[in-house]
Amino acid sequence: MDFLINFVIITLFICPIIAFIHESGHAFFLKIFGAKVSEFSIGNGDILWSKNNFFIKKAYFFGGRVVSENHEILSKNQRIFVYLGGVFFNFLSALVLHLLTGYEFLVFRNYLDSFIFVSYLFVVINLIPLNTIIGATDGKQLVELYKN
Repeated sequence: MDFLINFVIITLFICPIIAFIHESGHAFFLKIFGAKVSEFSIGNGDILWSKNNFFIKKAYFFGGRVVSENHEILSKNQRIFVYLGGVFFNFLSALVLHLLTGYEFLVFRNYLDSFIFVSYLFVVINLIPLNTIIGATDGKQLVELYKN
């Protein structure tokens, strides 16, 4: 029973926070380089709640998305930073908490440890170049950028 409760808490509460941090990394670098963020969403599917250009979608525990209206103004190097921004923010948040809490890899004492582990997992998964049901991973977008 503990496994099921932990799974639900991680899925419904921790993953959306990690997705928010990830998408914030993309949005941060878009804004630094002068691009306009036209959509910042957590989750997928129909819109559950929205405010300005921020959306929480019905499957809020499943990824997220940042859309830029004028990303074509970015150079290739700037796009690399944008694509890696999410991974960087996930890694940085996990590393800071890791160092502050004395996290031991694969030892789950509390939900903060789960947050750290899932954040590291987000980093690895997002760097794998593949297409998913919600679009290309950051790694796939980097490979495509490199090819072009």
